[in-house]
Amino acid sequence: MSSLPCHTCSDGVLGKASMQCFPEFVANPQTSRRPHACTRQSSTAGEPMVGRAGMTHLWVLIEHPGPWPASAPDDVLPVALTEKIYAAQGRIRLVVIRRPRNRRVLTPMCVLAWTDGTRQWMREGSVDRYEDLSVLPFESMATGVEPDFGRSRTEPLFAVCTHGKKDACCAELGRPVVSALNAAQIADVWECSHIGGDRFAANMIAWPAAVYFSRLDGNSAIDAAEKYQAGELELLHLRGRAALSQAAQAAEHAVRRVTGIVATDALESVAESLDGEHTTVDLRLEARDFRVVVRPGSPGQPFRHDCGSGGTVEWNGWIVEHLHEQSH
Repeated sequence: MSSLPCHTCSDGVLGKASMQCFPEFVANPQTSRRPHACTRQSSTAGEPMVGRAGMTHLWVLIEHPGPWPASAPDDVLPVALTEKIYAAQGRIRLVVIRRPRNRRVLTPMCVLAWTDGTRQWMREGSVDRYEDLSVLPFESMATGVEPDFGRSRTEPLFAVCTHGKKDACCAELGRPVVSALNAAQIADVWECSHIGGDRFAANMIAWPAAVYFSRLDGNSAIDAAEKYQAGELELLHLRGRAALSQAAQAAEHAVRRVTGIVATDALESVAESLDGEHTTVDLRLEARDFRVVVRPGSPGQPFRHDCGSGGTVEWNGWIVEHLHEQSH
């Protein structure tokens, strides 16, 4: 069991409804030096990051050396290709990736990754031209059908957002993380374009599970990557599993924090139902069944920032109302 102030009662309740039981806020270890940067303002406001990963099932990662404008990947890849990808029905995310300091790409790499949280596949291959990718069946891939493309892969792949033209914090905080991962000889590390949650930078996604780690510095990124390579999730900086809804992300995180279950592939099934503002999430991890009830917390104090186009961020966190291990 974890050291959190929760306990198993005779009725099986593992922890009720409290921030003390579910520590949602992790301060950013190194925010931007700019006083009105989004990362600094988010961390100062106490904005929690757990359960805030954008929901995605199919990832299309395409190598492009840059430079990347704020609108990338749209303005760096052929229009016919991006239109076909976006026309496919489903939760799809297109991202451009690159190796640090590699500004010449003759045969671009493409990685296709799909997961619904409990099942997953990845394919990788190179093409002579970006247009060659237009023949891929994105519509069926979005439903989980594995294509006949390149080779199957299961090895971990890491991407860190360094998309400075989209948000300066991503480059300012992401690039040192990439350098630290490479210095630690973490295999298969890429820079990537926008993946969401700029104010939680530095952000890293690990595949094939497609889990977000956020508010990273070099040391915490190395720790998260090494644990992921060993088949475990580093929970302190885990923002969420992208294949799940944000409510289910918060529920999975709460169960793992309370039970100490860290195996990446421990999640066996997820089901959820909505009743007003409350979401009931039933999860099975390591053959143990849990029921978690979460709801959005009260809105926090909005904050302004000057990253990208600037603006005001309104935010809240998740509250765990109930966490119960169900007996068989």
